[in-house]
Amino acid sequence: MTKELKEGLGRVEHEAYQIVEAVGLQNEQIRIAIARLDEIIALLAPKDDAGEPTLSDLLAHLIAQNREQLILSRRTVDLLVDMQKGLPDQTVEALEKRFASLAKA
Repeated sequence: MTKELKEGLGRVEHEAYQIVEAVGLQNEQIRIAIARLDEIIALLAPKDDAGEPTLSDLLAHLIAQNREQLILSRRTVDLLVDMQKGLPDQTVEALEKRFASLAKA
């Protein structure tokens, strides 16, 4: 293995480790935010024995819907990127021009 290849692999490994650390920190922040939201919801939404949905139930439903929308958006972007990779360059350029003209309209 050449020196350049070893150095390149070392940089990739170091950067991958930094990404893993950043994602870990982000996950911890999300966990803390969710715990705090749960506390706020518990304070704002007392239990309802009448059988109607509580504020907590409604908020949980809205959060779940937003999460599903985010997942669908990410899948859509991934599919578009995959589709773009499989198209000839001229087709991609034509699509980019078309979408650019639509954005201006």
